Amino acid sequence: MEVMRYIEDLKDLLEVSSTIPLTGKVMVDKEEVNELLNQIESQFPQDLAEAQSIRDRKDEIVNEANMQAKQIIQAAHVEAQKLVNEDEITLAAQEQAREIMNRAEIESDQIRLSARDYVDNMLENTQVHLSDMIKTINENRKEL
Repeated sequence: MEVMRYIEDLKDLLEVSSTIPLTGKVMVDKEEVNELLNQIESQFPQDLAEAQSIRDRKDEIVNEANMQAKQIIQAAHVEAQKLVNEDEITLAAQEQAREIMNRAEIESDQIRLSARDYVDNMLENTQVHLSDMIKTINENRKEL
């Protein structure tokens, strides 16, 4: 993310700036600091758009998982119906159909959970990243 690069540039500027003796403060070029802060501000909409994209993708991933689960369950129903219709193996078919249905439901639940966990992790990482950036900006602004 570009914002992190600009924050690093701002930190570097603070490191190389002249210090005011006995105060622990530094003198910085106001224009340079303003330019870096403007660049950081200009990147926030892009970073927020990326976070929004991840959040939007969450629904897509969950929907895909639901569709896969429905397809698995539908295939299980079709297979179960086929097995039940065969006279010689009706009992065996019923048992197999139950097993297929159970496996399909377990697999669909696992797909849903995995998709939700993936999206939640992506959103959490984005939230932490943005929080760190805001904290760093606030600290740098306080120093200025």
